[in-house]
Amino acid sequence: DLPITWEDDVFVPYDWGYFAFVHGTDLSAPTDFKALAESDLKIVIQDPRSSTPGLGLLMWVKAAYGDEAPKIWAELADNVVTVTKGWSEAYGLFLEGEADMVLSYTTSPAYHLIAEEDDSKTAALFDEGHYMQIEVAGKLAGSDQPELADQFLQYLVSDAAQSVLPTTNWMYPAVTPQAGLPAGFEGMIQPGKALLVPNGEVPALREEALDEWLTALSR
Repeated sequence: DLPITWEDDVFVPYDWGYFAFVHGTDLSAPTDFKALAESDLKIVIQDPRSSTPGLGLLMWVKAAYGDEAPKIWAELADNVVTVTKGWSEAYGLFLEGEADMVLSYTTSPAYHLIAEEDDSKTAALFDEGHYMQIEVAGKLAGSDQPELADQFLQYLVSDAAQSVLPTTNWMYPAVTPQAGLPAGFEGMIQPGKALLVPNGEVPALREEALDEWLTALSR
């Protein structure tokens, strides 16, 4: 189930996951951002101005390091091969061998394992913890089909819908299906600490983190 108490009465959470750097199992992966920055490993990340994972990475570094975030980004800059507009482009470059690691999710290796029967991918477990992403849905205030919208939101968190999300969105369902998670998910890394910036603090922190990121990568 969703590992936090959901208190927003506007949006309905339907799945969630942790951001992580995915890599080949033959790689000796770093265990935190500082070790990654000190390594010669090449990473592909997404632009936080156009990508949810890209913005999640900014929040991850900020939540883990606070005022030290600019220093972390300055040290990470030479590890970044390129910054892509979205997740698909970044993951594609990783699969083509253009980088050692790619910003994705702890559950991404489940796709390779279940859909492709490929166990050569895993995610790096970071000691600082991993930032959470919670995907949500909501009803437009001006909807001309409010009852239908309510029915859809109810369906989205039903066992029927929640049971297919793990192998379609490749994320954790907000409500664990009655049959449990699909085989393969039990092997995904489990962060020891979940990081999440409170909603009210996100707007100001986002602008600050974006400025720090732009400064570091433009040098």
